[in-house]
Formats: sequence, C-alpha cells, structure tokens
Amino acid sequence: MENYAFSPLYVAKLPINGIYSLNKSNIELAKPVVSDLGSIPTAALTYLETVVLSLVETMNKNQKSSFTVDVKVLDKERDTDIAEIKRVTGSYLKSSDDAKKAASSTLQLFLAPYWNIARLAQDIESGVVAEMLTKYKARPDLIDAAKTLDIDSLFVSLEAKNTAFDTKFKSRNTEYSVRTEAASYLKPAAIAAYLQFCTAIEQAANFTPNDTIIALFNKMDELRKKYRLQEGGGKDAPTVENEPVK
Repeated sequence: MENYAFSPLYVAKLPINGIYSLNKSNIELAKPVVSDLGSIPTAALTYLETVVLSLVETMNKNQKSSFTVDVKVLDKERDTDIAEIKRVTGSYLKSSDDAKKAASSTLQLFLAPYWNIARLAQDIESGVVAEMLTKYKARPDLIDAAKTLDIDSLFVSLEAKNTAFDTKFKSRNTEYSVRTEAASYLKPAAIAAYLQFCTAIEQAANFTPNDTIIALFNKMDELRKKYRLQEGGGKDAPTVENEPVK
C-alpha cells in the first residue's frame, strides 16, 4: 500500500494574508469534489470554510482606512510627474536646439537607473524617488539641465508629492498595525483548521482512497510546496492588501 504524506510546510511562519490565501486555494480545490471525499474530510472542509469566513470579515474591515484614498491619489500624482519628466526629457533628445539636446542627454543619462521607478512597490518607490531627488539636488548640472527644459518645477512637485505620499502611507500602516490584533487572534484557528483538513485528506488518501481523493491530495501537496518557498512573508508571499477579500 502506498503511503501518502504531505510535504513539510510550517504554516505558522506564513503571514496572515498567506494563510488566508492558502486556505482559500484549498477550499476552491475541494469544493467541486466534496461529494467524493467522505464524511470526515467533508466535516473538516466545512469547519475550514467557517474559520476562513470569519477571517475574511476581519481582514476586510482592516483594509478600510481613512488614508487609502489619499495614498492612491498621491501615488498616481507622483507617477504622473515622473512620466512627464521622462516624456519631456525624451522629446528633446533629437532636438535641433543644441542646448536643449545636451540638457536632455544629461538628464536621460541620470534618469536611466530610475526609468521604471513607478513600477516599484509603493513604499519602495518612495525611498528610491527620495534617493533620486537627493542626487539630483546635489548636482548643479542636472538642475541647470532641468531648467533648460523647463521641467525643474516637476522635480519640485515630485518631491512634495513623494513626501506627502510617504507621510500618508506610514500613517495608514500605523492605523493597520493597531487593527491587526483582531485578525491575528484568528490566525491560530485558521492554522488549526487547515492542518485538520490536511490530516483528514491525508488519512482518506491512505485508508479510503479513490481517484478524486488522490487527485485532491496531489493538488494540495503542490500548493504546500509552493507556499514552502514563501514562509516568512517574503516578496513573493501571497497578499490581499488593498483589495477586498472574497
């Protein structure tokens, strides 16, 4: 008899968003085939759904912040400034005006490492924009080039918006941190419900197997292998922040 055992996964090391995402994925795998699972796995699945619903409600409440609208607006506005700086700079690269062409070339060379800055995660973008502006203000040649292209005001505007964004973003995070206690107290229950469901499927695969149970076991194990790489909430860890949990 083949022995079925799930791959190791230290679920407690996942962030709360990761635990939600893992449980949601397992529910979506199991629900379509629930009629073939047997009584114990079905009961474990029902309990898992109940716990996840409670977690969803709490997480959605946590995502509603008075700062969210301001954060989105300021992020869009600073990205607009960045895009305009890039557009104007690029438009003069082939200018017949030698002064503007030289200024454009100088700024283009400086901006090259920051060209895709708006694609970064919001908080990381704040730090990189601040770094870029610090270097810009330390070089008179860059300031003169910006003045030649009449975009020096855009750099001033970008700095103001980036500072305002960073302030709002940190205020929102402070607000979230106060609220995390409500979601965190559900984390042990969500972990326990997941482990109980895994145990039920593992036992079913070993003692009351059928094609559906074995297929579900294999899919769940693939998920565990994927999430094994994401323990600790690394950059690839699943997240539902800033969008409603469903």
